[in-house]
Amino acid sequence: MSAPYVKFVSQKINKIRWRPSPNPSLEQSTVFATGSWDDEPGQLRVSVWELEPQSEAPPTGDVAEELKLLCDVQHPGDVTALQYLNNDIILTGSSNGTVTVYKHHHRSQTLSAMSSYQHLHGGAAKHHNSCTGVACRELEVATVGEDRTINVLHLEQKTPVRTFDKADSCTINSVAFLKQNELATTNSFGQLKIWDLRQVGSRPARMLLLTGERVPLHCLDKHPTQPHVIATGGQNGMLGVWDLRQEKYPATLLSAHSGDLWEVKFHPTRPDHLFTCSEDGSTWHWDSSAVKEALQAGKTGCRLRSEGQLISFVLKDIL
Repeated sequence: MSAPYVKFVSQKINKIRWRPSPNPSLEQSTVFATGSWDDEPGQLRVSVWELEPQSEAPPTGDVAEELKLLCDVQHPGDVTALQYLNNDIILTGSSNGTVTVYKHHHRSQTLSAMSSYQHLHGGAAKHHNSCTGVACRELEVATVGEDRTINVLHLEQKTPVRTFDKADSCTINSVAFLKQNELATTNSFGQLKIWDLRQVGSRPARMLLLTGERVPLHCLDKHPTQPHVIATGGQNGMLGVWDLRQEKYPATLLSAHSGDLWEVKFHPTRPDHLFTCSEDGSTWHWDSSAVKEALQAGKTGCRLRSEGQLISFVLKDIL
């Protein structure tokens, strides 16, 4: 493995997302977006960067790259959510509850706001609730926030097409599309909830929860090819793998980080690989290919490799 590339960018980066590649199985993306936080008003930014090969290879023989800022734009509040809709449309959520749609103009290398849903996650004046998560599926967007509300947007319309008002009794921390009419969310009570957009009312279709002490679930991601498999990250640093075919509880809980687990992501084309990052300052690369091999061989236990560590667990038939 080559050495990591490090660059000082004079911002506190809160969110980062790779731009999707037109041919992900053949070509890796070299462009990504970042969102900053905890800075002076007017200094908060959404930025687009590109990794470019260096003109001269380093003496170690590694393929070295340089980070180039393509464009950036001022953002209204901390960037609390960030998502690519396609290779030139970026959605952001803000600490003031606003959701903004940006377009990356490749020829001029500029970012412009196409539309904005002002203070979508409301609250009293001067006390707007934060938008904590956004998810995209074609032109449909789902947003969640501290106001315990789920909004479903269509980017060709100026107002939400569906609102689950007070959908939860605590902050909703993350959201993902499972299917065209199905959402998954996590909350600060340690619950994973499934929502059917075809149902009337503001009640979830299903609710799954952690056993024991209620620990907030900060993040989730859906397996790219098997939508019944979901990974979550919690305040206690635990990585949870859930099988939605089971009744209520996660199939596997893994002791991971020593601090809050803030992000969990499956690799889009190699879903045996999972990545987590934490308040403890570490990013872990989990390789679950051994799990798949063991399942195919009919074994009932194996080990999951995680950034130089081996963690034992009992296999469930979830992959």
